[in-house]
Amino acid sequence: MTFVLMAGSAFGQKNWTNVIVNGDLEGTAPAYETLDAVSADAWNSFWVHEWPGDQSVRYDGTANVVEDPADPSNHCVKVVIRSRAEGEAAGNLTKDYTGNDGTYGSWDCQFFIYATQPIPQGKEIRLQLKVKADREGSFETQNHSVPGTYIDANAFGNPKYTTEWTTLKLDPITVTESQETSGYQSIAFNLCTDEDANVIYFDDIKLQIRDPQEGGDDAGAWINFMRKGIYSDDHITGTSPNEGDWECSNFTIQTPEQTKAPVVEVPGEPGVMAVHVPVKGYVIREIEDLDEEGNQQFDDDGNVKMKNVYYWNNGDSIGTSAPARWTCQFFVSTLHKMVKGEKFRFKFRCKADKPTNLGTQAHYGPGKYKDYNTFGDESAFPIDADWKTFELGDFESVEDASKHVIPSGANGCQTITFDCVPLEGEDNNFYLIVDEFSFTEKYVTIGDRTLGTPETIGLAVNLDDDEKANTIDMSNMLNTFEEADFSFLKNGKDGIKLYTLLEPDDPEDDPIESFSGLLNWTDGGFVGKDGLYIDDENGISIRLDDSSIDGAKINVMVWNNPDAGISFANGETVNTKLAISQSGWYYVYNVILSADGTGIRDIQMTKNDGKIYDLMGRRVNNPTKGIYIQNGKKFFVK
Repeated sequence: MTFVLMAGSAFGQKNWTNVIVNGDLEGTAPAYETLDAVSADAWNSFWVHEWPGDQSVRYDGTANVVEDPADPSNHCVKVVIRSRAEGEAAGNLTKDYTGNDGTYGSWDCQFFIYATQPIPQGKEIRLQLKVKADREGSFETQNHSVPGTYIDANAFGNPKYTTEWTTLKLDPITVTESQETSGYQSIAFNLCTDEDANVIYFDDIKLQIRDPQEGGDDAGAWINFMRKGIYSDDHITGTSPNEGDWECSNFTIQTPEQTKAPVVEVPGEPGVMAVHVPVKGYVIREIEDLDEEGNQQFDDDGNVKMKNVYYWNNGDSIGTSAPARWTCQFFVSTLHKMVKGEKFRFKFRCKADKPTNLGTQAHYGPGKYKDYNTFGDESAFPIDADWKTFELGDFESVEDASKHVIPSGANGCQTITFDCVPLEGEDNNFYLIVDEFSFTEKYVTIGDRTLGTPETIGLAVNLDDDEKANTIDMSNMLNTFEEADFSFLKNGKDGIKLYTLLEPDDPEDDPIESFSGLLNWTDGGFVGKDGLYIDDENGISIRLDDSSIDGAKINVMVWNNPDAGISFANGETVNTKLAISQSGWYYVYNVILSADGTGIRDIQMTKNDGKIYDLMGRRVNNPTKGIYIQNGKKFFVK
């Protein structure tokens, strides 16, 4: 077994270079009236095309920097968005890309980030910023050379914003050859995504680039996220830039009846289990083409007009077009968010009652579409009544080395989607067995490997090294790993390990995960007042007693070195993370260190005192929306 101190974020990687200045919008803003070359004192990193303004150009000038309405000590960009009605009343809607007047498009009002240099092909770019507005909405993103000179659309998706400051960390992209040829240097935000007026604010903007982090021989071992094959059932969550949060398990399906993915015994093959995707057939019926009032219509020859209408075999109406291939889908999702250019392996077996095809898409999560034909079109996956094995990614059977890595269309996604093409007139049944969905250790974060829902516990910190122990009930952890006891402690793949949490280059980023060496049980390790691991004794010692195992419980000794200078007076706490590892997979505890161990564990033992606590163990007098604990039980405030 491995104990780990950890924090998780893939956004804290090093080697990023910032290519804008004054991202926090503080200081004095010089007046720029033309789009000159960006200088060291470049407030022209931010430009707007805003109403009221000159509608004959794609940009108007430098952004309007104002005081934050909620915090006069903070400055931000303010952009006024007019409604369609206002634009039509003014008679000066923006010109479209062909030069025609009168278009109210999402580009009617734009905000631009202008980099300090053109960004060459192959560079990875990431964007982070804070956004809020007078009302909720979303914006589009585009790639431009200079502000207003369009290259292509959907740069970073269509992020949503609210009326509160929200930090958006958008999935990185990689610059293409055509973008470099166009002189890629700017990102545009199209703000008129509906017809209503709004005011939107931007702050703390970071546009950063780095050389691509390609997978290779040094990418580490393969991590297969299908640990239990078709019985894998991780709880997976994520966010789609367009459609918000989502959650799922490893295997889900979408059919006309919207059922979950069942695992069944394959008919005629005793003992062979597979995921079953039932696909309805469809029929075409010719019916009279009535007008809007229900009256019969005739053609020029006096014949009754007819039209084709499509129905599923169960009688449900489809419409006037045949069902699309993506009407019935099989989704395979993982805890890992795919990164363009990283190596991957995906291996599955498939058969169907009747010959047909599979197509592929990349989704953020099931149903959260991003890309089409990402891993092959229908011709790549012909299916019939015999089992066929398909290998995608870094397999010898895939001769094209460019297909050994994640394509750009799947960047930021966690789901490979298979379109199970429906047949005219016949129901069909697909059976799929997913053997492998693997990535290399180089890209797999601790969070990707964390199983179950993190628990929050409170541990009492001793003021001297008197071996006083905290007892942790690890029943949930054992159930998650499906271990009846701690017998896997002697597994040679596991040991006592700590994750060193390194300070990131940017203080606003999360700590960087870095694996440290093996530790003996009673040696433990030390954390400082910030909860980060330190390599000396000037901190809080955390160690385990390997002789204290009692069923599903284990003892942890925690004491504060008197010379560490860490105080727990007046209810002060130190928060850290503790994780157990089994063969490279983790179970996490959010740990609150305090003088009396005040935390979720102690609250659960408190009987009917009527006090209310949050999930970090802090007393709450007036709970707002969220989950809380009272008298040892959780409750939800809407």
